[in-house]
Amino acid sequence: MKKTILDGNDFFKLFSYGASEVISNRDKLNKINVFPVADGDTGNNLVFTLNSVLDYAEVKDSVYETLKSMAEASLSGARGNSGVIFAQYIAGLASETKGKASIMLHDFANASKNSAYGLYNALSNPVEGTMLTVIKDWSNYIVDNHKNYDSFDDLFEESVGYASKSLDNTKEQLEILKKNDVVDSGAKGFVLFLEGALRYLRGEVLPEIKRFSLSDLSSSHDSLIHEESSYRYCTECIIKGNLPSTDVVKETLIAYGDSLIVAGNEDFKHVHIHTDRVSDFFKAISKLGNISRPKVDDIFIQEKLNDKKGTTAIVTDSIGDIPKNLIDKYMIHQIPLNITVGEDSYLDKVSISSEDFYEYMKSSPIYPNSSLPNEIQIKEKLEFLSQNYENIIIINVSSKLSGTHSAMLKASKELSDSGYPIKVIDSKLNSAAQGLLVLHAAKMTDSGSTMEEITDYLNDKIPKSEIYVALNTFKNALNSGRLPKIVGKIGIFFRLRPIISIDREGNGSAFSVAFSKTTLINKILKLVNQKNQQSKISSYCIVHSGDLDTANSFAKEVTNILGYEPEYICEISSVTALHAGEKAVAIGFIR
Repeated sequence: MKKTILDGNDFFKLFSYGASEVISNRDKLNKINVFPVADGDTGNNLVFTLNSVLDYAEVKDSVYETLKSMAEASLSGARGNSGVIFAQYIAGLASETKGKASIMLHDFANASKNSAYGLYNALSNPVEGTMLTVIKDWSNYIVDNHKNYDSFDDLFEESVGYASKSLDNTKEQLEILKKNDVVDSGAKGFVLFLEGALRYLRGEVLPEIKRFSLSDLSSSHDSLIHEESSYRYCTECIIKGNLPSTDVVKETLIAYGDSLIVAGNEDFKHVHIHTDRVSDFFKAISKLGNISRPKVDDIFIQEKLNDKKGTTAIVTDSIGDIPKNLIDKYMIHQIPLNITVGEDSYLDKVSISSEDFYEYMKSSPIYPNSSLPNEIQIKEKLEFLSQNYENIIIINVSSKLSGTHSAMLKASKELSDSGYPIKVIDSKLNSAAQGLLVLHAAKMTDSGSTMEEITDYLNDKIPKSEIYVALNTFKNALNSGRLPKIVGKIGIFFRLRPIISIDREGNGSAFSVAFSKTTLINKILKLVNQKNQQSKISSYCIVHSGDLDTANSFAKEVTNILGYEPEYICEISSVTALHAGEKAVAIGFIR
């Protein structure tokens, strides 16, 4: 029986059939992806977005209630340009059918047209010849012709062909598509979706929807050369609360990059941008609403991986302190921990600057806290690396200080069980000492060392690596819960400054105290001299929390003692700064 009216159950089934068609053709979409960035992941992005709806949307009898749930699920799970655009189309349908228990042909046609034109408002620079064009052309067709059809079945039979013609025309609308003789991948995904929806209306049996593993969904990056984006980071997040209009959000953020998309409604928006100013972008957006689900990907990661020298991927967490230039030079893969400031979520060392974080520590009514990277974040990273390296070594912060080591073990189990060579090593260190160890492992893989040689080196050097931190106050260690309250309060009362270290088992320990920072640093210098005389210090680094001047003068003193300069001087992780506070200085070394 042909359908002349759709309720919530019908619409979700229509969506499920459409999603199945897109998911089945994921690889084809990846291979033709050249716009706006040829990163070979449009298919992946659409699959993530559609799966989010299939997994989390609540199906109701009411078409509006169902679409409302689908919109929130798709906006929450949307990834990349294509995913966010598709999610906004669903959100537009929800807004246009508000209060309706069911919809007829004219309701759907008008809702689709209004939603399609709303997409142009969501983008800072709408480009014809993309998914936008095909959705618009198809919606215009059904608005103009729906009176000629008696059912959704007949309308879709004719209109899908029109959408296919619009898709073919994308080659003539975008020079890069014409140059590479491909249609727009996002637009192709939408046509596939319509073809799948038509199968439902024809009464076909829904094929089993394939579930891809994370390795399947790791970006393939096997597409053609692109010229469209010069920005390095694909950045996304969700903002919630009493939000300004889409136009205000776009006006606030447009200066930070390109490919800006603002999808959602008045109290829930998914924002996507390509930018080089990640922390500035997040600082600006924090003034518009509460940030959740931050995500930052390196658009040009595959280009960098093509130039790698070693076969072993060196992975660490963001607590290991290494400057960005060395991370890039030696292809170190760092997985950020999460930081919560009030109701805002950030990625350590990625989406929040040290200066801003220190200000938040001082001014936020609720002391910031940290949390582990979630298992999906870690799995995605490891699965992607497994496609590009022969093996992986993960070097984590001490398991006695953080659950990160356990999280990495759990996330790597699937790869390990499949036979892929992956090792997860507890450094029993943190900050400078952890970072220094990771840097040496990366240098080894860069020079051609094997996985076994690097692992042997790490096992030998972990017990010979140490860190000593001169804190400016007990206050932050007390606020973060790292010190017993009585100890912290006594230290604060007497205005003492402690030296913090890590014992052989990886536990934090107070090494010494003094009334001045100068005295603390002199104690560490004396200790460095003694340690070097007992067993030569072969490498060291200096880190600090917002006190570069002291770090530089400290480094000069250590250089005088050891006869050579540090491997590097850098800012500490914001997660570590939670406990160390501002104006701390530390040395990490290997003997």
